[in-house]
Amino acid sequence: MDKERRTLDKAKRYVKRDQAVISASYPRFYPFVMDHGRGSEVWDVDGNRYIDLTSGIAVCSTGHSHPKVVEAIKEQTEKFLHISSDYYHPIWIEFSERLAQIAPFKEPAKIFLANSGTETVEAAIKLARIHSGRQQFIGFYGAFHGRTMGALAITASKQFYRDGFQPLMSGVTHIPFPNVYRPILLPTHPDYGETVVNYLETVVFKHRVPPEDCAAIFVEPILGEGGYVVPPDGFLPALRRLCDKYDILLIVDEIQSGIGRTGKWWATEHWNVEPDIVLSAKGIASGMPLGAMIARESVMDWPMGAHGNTYGGNPIACAAG
Repeated sequence: MDKERRTLDKAKRYVKRDQAVISASYPRFYPFVMDHGRGSEVWDVDGNRYIDLTSGIAVCSTGHSHPKVVEAIKEQTEKFLHISSDYYHPIWIEFSERLAQIAPFKEPAKIFLANSGTETVEAAIKLARIHSGRQQFIGFYGAFHGRTMGALAITASKQFYRDGFQPLMSGVTHIPFPNVYRPILLPTHPDYGETVVNYLETVVFKHRVPPEDCAAIFVEPILGEGGYVVPPDGFLPALRRLCDKYDILLIVDEIQSGIGRTGKWWATEHWNVEPDIVLSAKGIASGMPLGAMIARESVMDWPMGAHGNTYGGNPIACAAG
């Protein structure tokens, strides 16, 4: 913030008005009321300047109001703002082609576009069930996948997300994420990640969820809200081998870790692991609401009408991406 601190008088007035009309479910901890932003800096309505270390919760991947992004949005707005998914438009196709080119697997990719990360999780739940004919899922303690009802059932980062909303979607079993700093399981392998995968196979699959009933495993390649935990090197490769052994889909949630945040397009690429489905949102469109489910062509085999939305593939959001 500027050395010469200004007041927060205008901000306080906006906060009071906000409290009168906006849902109290949004967690706000500081009276920052944004006026404008440029690059990594933002200004509030009182003229105070800040460095934005949050990037809008990992959303503004190119900074605030990047000139190229702004120009792309302006250019598209002069053409049209929306057309339903009943029809086609070039920018939707072109953006999806670019996503397919960077998909973290060798097989040709198919793309489903949505408005947010949690919507892509919901889409993946439906796709996994209809593709596999199975009903069960595995998730990890500490993981965050969203707060809509299906995604919330797989989320296990904070208990209060679930308070008052039970029962959630059935068929989800959680296991520990391989946190070497705070291990829950007694190590059985030199690589603690392999310990977790061994526990899944020898305990969970034996006593709780038969592998032939498991449609997919949802995993954040780097645990996000649960502590920003990088797993041991053996974890994701072992998880991939287990999925191959039992014909289970490996769904990686790269909503926060993807789109270059770890130095590669996808965090899974650091371990040379190819998922069956990868989920993306947040930084994919530099602040515009957009999410993508990227799946192997052989997996995204659901029929016409199995899933859809009104705003997915919005031309403005695709232009920003």
